[in-house]
Amino acid sequence: MSSFKALASIPLSQVQTLRVNDVVEPLHLDSPATFVMTDFSRRSPRIIDSDTAVDETVRIMSKIHVRSKLVVDKNLNLVGIVNLADLLSRKVLMAANQKGIKRADVTVNDVMVKVAELHAVKLPKIQGSSIGDVLATMRTLGEQHLLVYDNDKHIRGVISAVDIGRALQIPLDINVTAHSFKDIFNVIHEHTELN
Repeated sequence: MSSFKALASIPLSQVQTLRVNDVVEPLHLDSPATFVMTDFSRRSPRIIDSDTAVDETVRIMSKIHVRSKLVVDKNLNLVGIVNLADLLSRKVLMAANQKGIKRADVTVNDVMVKVAELHAVKLPKIQGSSIGDVLATMRTLGEQHLLVYDNDKHIRGVISAVDIGRALQIPLDINVTAHSFKDIFNVIHEHTELN
C-alpha cells in the first residue's frame, strides 16, 4: 500500500480572484541566464535513442509537448539534439533520398544536429551571464541550443532558443550555421524550391 495521501482541496468555484501581486515578474534580456537553463541536476534531461524512427519521435514529442530532445546512443552517450521543426520539415525526405530508404525508415540519427556541430559553455559563465548574453552567443554560433557543462566536463544543462522566446514572449529567429557542404547545398536547395 502506498504511503502517499491525498491533499485536502476545495471546489475551484470557491476561489474567485487571482492574486496578481504574487505573479513572478516577466523575464527580459538582462535577467539571469540560469532562469532559462534546463538544469539536469534538478530536472532529468529529455532524451531519445538515436535509432528511434522519426514518426515515432514526432508522436512522442507531440504527446508530451516538447520541441527538442537530446539524442543518446545505446550507452547513453550524447550524440546530438533533435527538434520537432526538423522532424516535420523536408529534412526527413532529403535524408531518405540521400540514404535510398523509405521515409518511414528514417531515424533520429539521420536528421539530428550531431554533437560535433554543437557548442557548450561552462556553468560558471552561464551563472554570471544574462539571457541577452546567451542569445548573442547562440546567434554568433548559429545554433538553436547551447549546452552547459560543469567543472568535470559533464553536460549539466541546455538552453534552447525556443525556451528563451517563450520566456521573453517574443518570436526569435536564430539563423542556423551550415557546418558542411551538404548543409549549404540543402539550404540553397530548399531556398530555390520555395521561390
